[in-house]
Amino acid sequence: MARTVDHNERREVFAAAALRVIMRDGIAGLTVREVAREAGFTTGALTHYFHSKDQLLIEASEHSAKLVRERMERAAERTPAVEAIRDVVAFALPLTAETRGYWRIWVGYWERSSYDDEVARVMRLRYGEWRSRLAGLLARAQQEGDVAADVNIRHASESLVALVDGIGVQVLLGVGRISPARQRAMFDLWLDTLRAGASPASVAAVPATEAGPRARRQA
Repeated sequence: MARTVDHNERREVFAAAALRVIMRDGIAGLTVREVAREAGFTTGALTHYFHSKDQLLIEASEHSAKLVRERMERAAERTPAVEAIRDVVAFALPLTAETRGYWRIWVGYWERSSYDDEVARVMRLRYGEWRSRLAGLLARAQQEGDVAADVNIRHASESLVALVDGIGVQVLLGVGRISPARQRAMFDLWLDTLRAGASPASVAAVPATEAGPRARRQA
């Protein structure tokens, strides 16, 4: 008898293959043919599940998010909260070859979100999840006395997201030549400003917009 195909399992195989292709060859190397070859299937088998490069990009990003999410959730349980924040942020910074590979996916996501509404929607969900995770940890640290009482937690989480994004882009582009040790030092400097209560996060921020990247581009 023919073996029954587990479609969820097959999608996972293709998503993992797409992730490996991007981490090795970048977004430019992401093609249906190359992902099918990486997964060990025909292009016809792959196109049964995915019909475009953007769909493959979304699945690869979701697969990487799941891997990183599991690590972050374990790290977030560490006490005190300030050490949990340090561990969680370490998984987001491009400190290793693996995390630099994830950054290739994320930067590709930024570019594609200007053209594809579904990519933009998933990107907004991931950013919302990331900010919420950081805000929860920062609130815990504030309750434990490691973050000054006058710090606005929402603004602080937004500024930390911006810091991580800035470091990630510079490392990926090779602009700043920021070593892993220097990346950690930059985060520690940011954290010290929260402890002193002198963080820019305490200043009123521009309200976040729900408009997608395409709307912002056209504004």
